[in-house]
Amino acid sequence: MSLDGRICVITGAAGRIGRAIVERFQQEKATVVAVDILSVSLPGVDNVICDQGDPSSIQALEQHLKQKYGRIDCLINNGALGGYTCPIHEKPLEEYDDVMRVNVRGPFLLIQAALRLHLSNPSKELSIINMASIAGHRPGAGNSVYSVSKHGLIGLTKAAASEYGGQGVRCNSISPGMMEVPNVQGISPERFEKGAETIPLSRRGKPVEIAELAVFLASEKASYINGADYLGEHYCTQHD
Repeated sequence: MSLDGRICVITGAAGRIGRAIVERFQQEKATVVAVDILSVSLPGVDNVICDQGDPSSIQALEQHLKQKYGRIDCLINNGALGGYTCPIHEKPLEEYDDVMRVNVRGPFLLIQAALRLHLSNPSKELSIINMASIAGHRPGAGNSVYSVSKHGLIGLTKAAASEYGGQGVRCNSISPGMMEVPNVQGISPERFEKGAETIPLSRRGKPVEIAELAVFLASEKASYINGADYLGEHYCTQHD
């Protein structure tokens, strides 16, 4: 599933899943643009600092891509903000605004930029992959804002797939379940460990496993897949 010569933009590149995706795409010989609000120093990639919730920052990224590459072949909207676990009636409005700004507005702005670049030079296919979450299907207690944001991202995925499928654009999403990622905000280590017991595979997912799926969706092997959401292996798949 070689991605040789593809210009691939990966947001949230400083996190564990983002880094795993960057590394797998490099292995498939993609030209990787690693984007994060934090300074990213990943070898062999084009590292770009960007606040994905800020239109001016997205505009600067779009200009960078246009001037340096002239196009984009794949966008992976992986950057996200988790928020803290607490009941809905105790949620600060500031947290709601912050999470929505990063998790919904950010991908929307990035998709707009990617579409503008693609439609101005539609010689190749554009694959958009949005990193949603199992929380967008089955919200957990105290996780309302994050769940709403990921549900919205799944909706955005299907809307973009419907609107632009006939113009060389494929848009799909991945909804990981419990992953092997540290420091989950608002969740104690004991609760996090116990959560793995609910998974049929009896373990959390690995970032590289999400990266493998992203490689597939970005490749020609997935040329007829559009508007799909891939659920990570999780307890809820037993009951839905």
